[in-house]
Order: sequence, then structure tokens, then C-alpha cells
Amino acid sequence: MTPARLARVMVEGVPVVAGQATAEPWWSETLRLFKESVGHRDYPCHFGRLALTRGELYAAFCDQDTASLADRLSWFLDMSRVHPERRLVLAAFCKSGAIPGSESDYGEMFWRILQGLHDADTEDWPAGIPRDPEDSAWEFSFHGVPMFVFAAAPSYARRASRNVGPGLVLLFQPRNVFDGIEGGTPRGIAARQIIRTRLSQWDTVPPHLDLGDYGDPSNHEWRQYFIPDDQSRLHEKCPLQIRGADSAHPGEEPRDGKEGKDGHDDGH
Repeated sequence: MTPARLARVMVEGVPVVAGQATAEPWWSETLRLFKESVGHRDYPCHFGRLALTRGELYAAFCDQDTASLADRLSWFLDMSRVHPERRLVLAAFCKSGAIPGSESDYGEMFWRILQGLHDADTEDWPAGIPRDPEDSAWEFSFHGVPMFVFAAAPSYARRASRNVGPGLVLLFQPRNVFDGIEGGTPRGIAARQIIRTRLSQWDTVPPHLDLGDYGDPSNHEWRQYFIPDDQSRLHEKCPLQIRGADSAHPGEEPRDGKEGKDGHDDGH
């Protein structure tokens, strides 16, 4: 399967990046549950709710198959490049097992999928984005595009805002999604205040202490990708092994030989 052979099909009113014309039965039920949560008018992350309402949220479905997800994510990123003015988001849904997993199970699955995407990536790492996850300007990048990624999973009980269906969900937000609403901007400050207020009403625990603004020297993007259901940390060091990062592969030369910093901020 190559990105060129993929196409967009509509399921439950949501555009789905798929390699087949007919939806599988579990797709509809998964999207129905997702829309019940994210489409609720009081859902904390109004960026996600607006994307769903405006048709800017795309979906993809996978059986923890990194190769098929890599194809679908590449297709989506190529399409989103053509529409930089739109805040396009991809929600990747993993098929749930017969028995729900634990927080640790879903966390390991999440990092394994991200690692698989990185290992399968044939594009150069974006210029201006550090390769070391411990750098405050680092963010996950794939197909030449830096992005914010976060997980939702059934294991979240107190953080109901991150429980949006029967299986693991990875939400990919390309950097342009945050143009004009970065941390520190008037619109960004107002948006994040609304989100945090709604989180206090939707979740039964305060926002995680690791949630922060991109570029803040004390902030690490990767810590926000899969936050625990409480205020603990599942990892003290980023699980990803990034090619060219000194902490991951000492002595390996970056493919593009460029390092630097750029900026955006996540909203959830």
C-alpha cells in the first residue's frame, strides 16, 4: 500500500483515510463514540471540537500496523500541505482487544507506534527542529512535518477528556494548526484559559503538571503525549530513539545536518 493508492471515504460524517471503499463494522461504532465525547459542546479541547464540526478532523484505522498508519499519515500530511490555512487534524484509531488494557499497556503501544513511524520515515528531519527530545524546542516529526501528538485511551478514568472510545487513539496535529494561537499570544492565552476551565469541570483531577507551552525552557513536548491518569510520570526519559539525537545514537550524523528552533504550543 502506498499513499497514492489511498482515498478519502466518509464514515459517520467524518472523512476517513482508507485503502478500501467499504468501511469495516468497527469503524462506525468507534467514530460514533468519539463524536459523542469530542463533539459535545462542553468538551474541554475546543480545537478538537471545532475541527470535528468543520470537517477538518480526519480519521484513520489500524490494527497496530505501523506500515499502514505510516501510509495514511503520509497521505494526510501531503493533503494538509495543500491547505495550510486549515487546522487539519488526524485521529488514528487502533482496534481494541477483547480485554481492555492497562495504562501501561496503552502507553507502551503508543510509544511503540511512534517509534515504528519514526523508523519507517524516509524523509529528512525538519530543519529547525532539534533531534533531542530533551530540548524544549523538540517535537515529533514525520514525513518532514513537525507536529504535536497526544494519546487518548480507555484506561483514563479521572481524565475523562482523554477517554474518547474503546481503543487507543493517536491525534496528530501539524504545527500550522497552532498558527496565531501560540502560547503567549492573546488568542492563545484566552483559548488555553477556556480549556483549563473546562478540564476542571470535565476531569476529576487537575491538569497534569507536565502540560506546558512549546518553547518554554522548562517544557518538554514528549511528556504531554501520553500523560498518566494521575499526577505521576510514566517515564523520566523519552522512550523514543531518534536518529541523530546524541542521547539516542551517539556519533550518528543527522541526515540533513541542520539544527535549530521554531515554535508552536499545544492546546490540550
